[in-house]
Amino acid sequence: MTKDRIAQADGGLAGGLRRAALPLFLAAVGARIVWILAGRHNFNFVDLRVYYEAARRVSEGGLYDFALRDYTPDQPLPFTYPPFAGLFFFPLRFLPFPVVAVGWVALTAGLLFLVIRMCLAILAAGRGAPSRLGDVPRELPLLWTAGALWIDPVRTNLDYGQINVVLMTFGVWAAYLVARNAPGPVLALRPGTVDGASGLLIGIAAGIKLTPAVGGLFLLARGRVWAAVFSGVTFGATVGISYLLLPSETRRYFTVLLGDTGPIGDPAKPDNQALRGAVSRFVGHDVGTGVAWLVAVAVAAALLFAAWWVVRRGDALIALVLVQLLGLLGSPISWIHHFVWVVPLLTWVVHGPLGRAGGEGFTSPGAAYTRWSTVLAVALAAMYYLGVHFTDDLLKLAGLHDGVVRAVLLAEGVLAALGLVALILAQRGRLRAVL
Repeated sequence: MTKDRIAQADGGLAGGLRRAALPLFLAAVGARIVWILAGRHNFNFVDLRVYYEAARRVSEGGLYDFALRDYTPDQPLPFTYPPFAGLFFFPLRFLPFPVVAVGWVALTAGLLFLVIRMCLAILAAGRGAPSRLGDVPRELPLLWTAGALWIDPVRTNLDYGQINVVLMTFGVWAAYLVARNAPGPVLALRPGTVDGASGLLIGIAAGIKLTPAVGGLFLLARGRVWAAVFSGVTFGATVGISYLLLPSETRRYFTVLLGDTGPIGDPAKPDNQALRGAVSRFVGHDVGTGVAWLVAVAVAAALLFAAWWVVRRGDALIALVLVQLLGLLGSPISWIHHFVWVVPLLTWVVHGPLGRAGGEGFTSPGAAYTRWSTVLAVALAAMYYLGVHFTDDLLKLAGLHDGVVRAVLLAEGVLAALGLVALILAQRGRLRAVL
């Protein structure tokens, strides 16, 4: 469908939304900056300050010997990423922090727009439609971005100056390259180029923060074995570069600090949306990585695999989302700002094969639409716009300081994954008919 035909099909309301897309995006970015300046965090950017200090320590030494206390005196914040991340942040040291902070907000908003546009292009490729980024009208991603800037995982990324949107961009970019190389009437790239580029992206992201290494499972799920291998090789190269430039810090990280969650925070806090946090809040104490956690991870993996089995021949976006949910839930710590992957999740629910809207415009005549996709989209949006902290405050006002109800309502990551799996399994007949 060409852009002209899309515009004609969308009608007056859609046309008005398209004209308002850029102003709404700019207004959302501006409002977020005002929120950051005037809100309770008041331009703290606590995590970005840790990255900024790490950039200085790369050349001066002591990368893992500091903990910032100025803005979080009750929980000093050390640098907990691999040494390659310090090298990645190194250019920040040459800029004043206010410039870095404003630039980080602009970068996060811009990359979120790019992520959404790539997600829509992946869906187009799954339908056999033109899938270059230019084939996706920019107005729809602009509208999505304007709204996504206010969901809990994204707004906490902006408040803290977190890197998760950057890492998500690497993962979605890899998926976009794989999707455009899938068989069908789309312009394909050479397999060797795709394997190398997608593996490189996943490997670099893993070198920065380890957890994006789960993207290797996505590559395997899409049959890109050599890409998965190359992602491992790339990650190994990041370790080698780190050892070459920062030998003592690299040895210390991978032999002493790796796996130590103590400096990160209490796993039972409501902010931890991983299974360990959810189960710990349910039983009233930190379950650690014992039997209860292992059983929960095994059940989650089985459910996510069952959902993947239904959609395995479908678009690459849903495979990516399912793999990332497995990584987020299985990790001992997944703070709410790690769940920026809810944006691609919502994009698939709304614009995928069960959604009312299409990836190229506001309508999708060929979709196997079910009202349950709308129910899930609305429920997820409401849950993540409210956010775990506001939900916790409301529960405390209602006198629910602990208990099963509180544990369930604060398990937003688990609820999102269960909702998606339930939708896919319940609609497996429709999905098999259109995939």
